[in-house]
Amino acid sequence: MTGPNTLASARTWRLAIPLLTAAALVAGCTQGSATRSRADDGRRIVHYMTFSAAPDHLKDLATLEKSFEADHPDIDVRVQTAPFDQYFTKLQTSVAGGTAPDVFELNQDNFATYADSGALADLDDRVEKDRVARHFTNSSLSAFTYRGTQYGLPSSFSTELLFYNKELFDRAGVAHPTADWTWKDEQRAAEKIRALGGGVFGDFQHASYLEFTKALVQRGGRFLSKDGTKVAFDSPEGVATVKWLTNKVGSTMPTQAQMGGTTDYDTKLFTDGKLGMWHTGSWFFPAVADSGLKDWDVVLEPAATRDRRANSVFQNTLALSSQSRNADAAWRWMHYLTTSDEVAQLRIDTSWELSPATSPTLRRKYEAETPPAGRAAVFDALKDVAPSPQLVNHARISDILTRQLDAVILGSTTPEKALSKAAAEIQPLLDPEAD
Repeated sequence: MTGPNTLASARTWRLAIPLLTAAALVAGCTQGSATRSRADDGRRIVHYMTFSAAPDHLKDLATLEKSFEADHPDIDVRVQTAPFDQYFTKLQTSVAGGTAPDVFELNQDNFATYADSGALADLDDRVEKDRVARHFTNSSLSAFTYRGTQYGLPSSFSTELLFYNKELFDRAGVAHPTADWTWKDEQRAAEKIRALGGGVFGDFQHASYLEFTKALVQRGGRFLSKDGTKVAFDSPEGVATVKWLTNKVGSTMPTQAQMGGTTDYDTKLFTDGKLGMWHTGSWFFPAVADSGLKDWDVVLEPAATRDRRANSVFQNTLALSSQSRNADAAWRWMHYLTTSDEVAQLRIDTSWELSPATSPTLRRKYEAETPPAGRAAVFDALKDVAPSPQLVNHARISDILTRQLDAVILGSTTPEKALSKAAAEIQPLLDPEAD
């Protein structure tokens, strides 16, 4: 579903993303967006910047651009692309220099930084006027509100699911996972599959910031206070979440020494038929299908209790520059890219990242594809999205939390001490002006 510069790699690069200050972003606001607002033939120019189309879907984007311009002959869309590892540096430079594109793509990790800076236009009136909410689930659309204002429209997504090996479940005499499974069900199954021996492991889930924030919601906790000003993860729910993630290591899943720093260790373990359950994303569907592994499927991830469903949905958003000189035309372009059936159809046909606004008819077409048979879970996850903490200093906070989780795994600290230390380091970073 995804290429090397899309949602999957976005998480790999999260620590390399430049941190933006409000002052830097607003510095160039007096100049307006991009460099030209009118083409020589009088058409209004909409400058659009994206990372998810490069390099695998540039032709697909060109197809959409041509179709849109045919229906909107007064608009000239001009596309800028960059690989993910360069994208935010280039975007930061253009925003700070007063040449921001009219519409640009953001991932959920960086959304709050740009919203907080004043670089994004308020979309509330446009969303209401064009009845945009009818295209999305509440949790999907609300992911791109900041302090009560809509600043982005969901444009694409991938979902983290529980992949499982049916053959290993059958050999262990364990019923296959269902959408109402809990952590206890997963743990019992993992232990029985691990007991098969022969280098077989029961479970694999990275102990990382991303997994912690999701699992914390599954456990009934919060990362931040309701007003977003204080850390809240150093709680009994937080401690239980750390134990859930770290206790797997060396018991039902491999140790860090066994993995040896190999980045695709979990992928190979699953595709080689040596892993019962794997917490990973829908972007791995093609790789697993092409690996030769026969009896596998996916299901929504378990939660601590049946009444606390919370799913990791990695969304990108399209935002409108607050300094756009062609805001109405730019809105028409971003509205088309995020809500059109034509766009959703092309995304399915080309294995591009899916549109959250996919119609029921197109969704049924997608779900009919196999493997996996359970791919309906991809869209089902949108009903209960685990909200991603809106952090201006996201990269630094992510790094702090992940380091403390690693320390627990290595046995150099306890879950309680790890969360206490992380909270002390993260609290000052909740100030948007923090260095």
